[in-house]
Amino acid sequence: MQIGFEGEISGCTTNHHAFEQCGAATVTIFSHLADPTDLDALRDAIANAPDAGELTSLDLAVLTISASATDSLVEVITALLPESATARAHVFVLVDSTRIERAGRDLKADVATMLEHAFSVTTVVLGDNHHLQADDTAIDTATESLAGADCVVTIGGGTITDIGKVASHRLGNIPLVVVQTAASVDGFTDNVSVLLRNGVKRTEPSRWPDAVLADTVTIAEAPIAMNKAGFGEVLSLYTAPADWELAYLLGHDASFNRTPRDFLLEFAGDPSEWAAGIQSQDPQSVGHLTRVLAIRGIGTGIAGSTACLSGVEHLISHMLDMYATSHDEEMGFHGAQVGVASIVASTIWRYFTERLADGLGEVSFPDAASLEEQVASAFAWCDPSGEKGAECWNDFSAKLAVWNSNSSRILEVLGQWNATHGDIARAIPSPESLATNLRAAGAPADPSALGEWVREDVWHWAIKNTNFMRNRLTIVDVLFFLGWWTDTDVAGIIARARASSAGLLDAR
Repeated sequence: MQIGFEGEISGCTTNHHAFEQCGAATVTIFSHLADPTDLDALRDAIANAPDAGELTSLDLAVLTISASATDSLVEVITALLPESATARAHVFVLVDSTRIERAGRDLKADVATMLEHAFSVTTVVLGDNHHLQADDTAIDTATESLAGADCVVTIGGGTITDIGKVASHRLGNIPLVVVQTAASVDGFTDNVSVLLRNGVKRTEPSRWPDAVLADTVTIAEAPIAMNKAGFGEVLSLYTAPADWELAYLLGHDASFNRTPRDFLLEFAGDPSEWAAGIQSQDPQSVGHLTRVLAIRGIGTGIAGSTACLSGVEHLISHMLDMYATSHDEEMGFHGAQVGVASIVASTIWRYFTERLADGLGEVSFPDAASLEEQVASAFAWCDPSGEKGAECWNDFSAKLAVWNSNSSRILEVLGQWNATHGDIARAIPSPESLATNLRAAGAPADPSALGEWVREDVWHWAIKNTNFMRNRLTIVDVLFFLGWWTDTDVAGIIARARASSAGLLDAR
C-alpha cells in the first residue's frame, strides 16, 4: 500500500477551535485557579498533587505582568535584601548594547536612574553592536563583572536573562530580578538557561529568578517580529508533550509527569482567539501572550525538564541556529523557527500514524560503530571542522545506548501503539490548524519567511538530521530506527507541511 498524507486522522479538528478541543478536557488540580500567575495559590495546588514529591520546587517569588510592573522594582529589591543591607546595597544592572525604548524613552537609563535613588548602582553592558550569544565568553565576562553585587537586575530579552541566571548562580544565587521587555521566548520564568556549547545550543540547569517584572508597555512596543516569534514559541505547547510522553514510554525520559502537563494545558486556552491581536499589536493580546509564555516557563521549571515543551520542533530550530553560526549568518528568532517547525512536527506525527497502520515492520537496534560516521558526515556538511559533529555525537551516542538497552520495552510499546497510545498523536492539532493560527498572528508559517539563508537544502538538512543533534528522543528517532526516515520520506513531509502552511490543503 502506498503511504502518503491523504488519510484523515480522527480526533482534533483543523478549524480555529482545534487547540481548545485538543487541550485538557478533564478537571485537574488547577481547575479552581482563577489566576495561574498567583504563585502562592499555584504552590498550594502543586503541593496537593499526587506526585508532588517528584516535582521541582517553584522558587520564583514574584511575578508581575502589567503596564506598571517596573514601578515596583525598588520595592521588590528591598524585599529581597536583608534589612541591614538595604541602605548600602550595591545593585548591578546587566544589559546588552541594544537600546530599548518605553514610550520614547531609554528604558535602561530610566531604570538605572530609578535605582540610584535607593541603591549604589553599576551598569554592566555585554557585547557590542553584534548579536549577543549566551556562550562561555559572555557568561565568564558577566560572572566576573557582577562580583560584589548584592542584587542583579537584568533588562531585556531571553539571552541576557539566561546569562544573568547563570552568572548570578555562579556567584552564590545572589538575588536576581528580571525586567522582561519582550515576549519572544518563555525562558524568563524558568530555572534553566539556553547556552551555546561548542557551537551547539544546549539547555542547562541554572536557577529561578527571584522576581520577574514583565513590562507590558515595553513588550507591546517591542519590534513586532519579537512578539510574532513568541506566538510561534507558544505553539510547541501543543506538539512537544507528545515527544515527552513518547520518550517516557520507550524508557528514555523518567521526567514525564502529568501535573505540569495538566498545568500547561489548563491555561493554554485557544490561541486562535487572540492570534490576530499579535499582528495588530493589541495590548490585551500581547498581555495574553506574555502570560502564556510565563506559564510555559513555570511549567518546565516544576517539571524539572524542558522536554515537556521542547520536542522535535525545538530541535529543528537548534539545527538552524547551528547552521547560522557555522556560516556567519544572523540567527533568526528562535520562536519564529519553532512556529514553522511545529507544522513539521505535527506532519511527522501524522506520517508515523499512517505508516504504522500497515504494521510495525522491523525496528533496528544498531551499534554505535555503524552510526558514528553517519553522524559525523551529517554535521560535516554544516561544519567541516568536526567540532559540532563531535559535540552532537556525544549526545546521540548516549541516546543510542539507552535505545539499544530497552529493546524489549520498545518493541512492546510500538507493537501496541495504535490500540493503546494512539491518543497521543490525536491530541496534536493538525498542521493546517497550526499554520492558520500562525498566519492570523502574522508570524512565519513557512521556512521561506525565516531568512534568505534558510534555503531548501538547509531546511531539508535541519529536519533530516535533527535526531542526531541531542540526547532527547523524539518521534524522528522512532522513524529513523524503523527505516522510515529516508530523504524521500523527509521530502514528502516537507511538501505536506508547506502545503499546510500555504493553506492549500482542505481542512478536514
